[in-house]
Amino acid sequence: RVIMSSIAFVLGNGESRKGIDIDDLKEKGTVYACNAVYRTHQPHWLVAVDPKMMLEIAETDYVVHNKVYSNFNAQYQKHQKLLDHVRWAKPSLGWSSGPTALKLACDHGFKEIYILGFDYKGLKQQSKNDFRLNNIFGGTRNYKKKNDGATFYGNWMNQTKRCLQDFKDVKFHRVIPNGWFKPNDIDRPDNMHHHTIEEFLSKFNLQIK
Repeated sequence: RVIMSSIAFVLGNGESRKGIDIDDLKEKGTVYACNAVYRTHQPHWLVAVDPKMMLEIAETDYVVHNKVYSNFNAQYQKHQKLLDHVRWAKPSLGWSSGPTALKLACDHGFKEIYILGFDYKGLKQQSKNDFRLNNIFGGTRNYKKKNDGATFYGNWMNQTKRCLQDFKDVKFHRVIPNGWFKPNDIDRPDNMHHHTIEEFLSKFNLQIK
């Protein structure tokens, strides 16, 4: 079924998007999602740049039946399935999966892009400066443990900022919990708007599942 909508949804795996169903989003626009999402859903595009994750995906037939986008890596030479079916970034960006998915949606010509699960900061713990991993797949294969420290988000933020700078005609909408962290670099640009989860659900008539 061809999606007539001009909207794209780009999903990182921050915990803020928990309960927003990918299949529901597919009814509303084109969905770009990352990494272990393939275990449970088939977004329109799966983006994975971590070789460990790509080798995990290669154990399945996911790439045969779905669109997967990645950076080429010499380790994939032994996996004919990946060579035959994956769409490779040309040139390879060297970016993280989430921002790579965001750039792909921009390259595909979408002018209105909703960004979910791009939380950047880790989950705050009791002690003031302690942030733990913020990823819905934490504790599963090829991910850090749930209680591990948060991954530094500077690269993700800079790569997101590049998309805002390079695609000034795109309206970016970042969906976050009320009061959630907004990095200055992506709060200021004219083409980035922030919305609460509640506003987003209401706009697209969605329910948390």
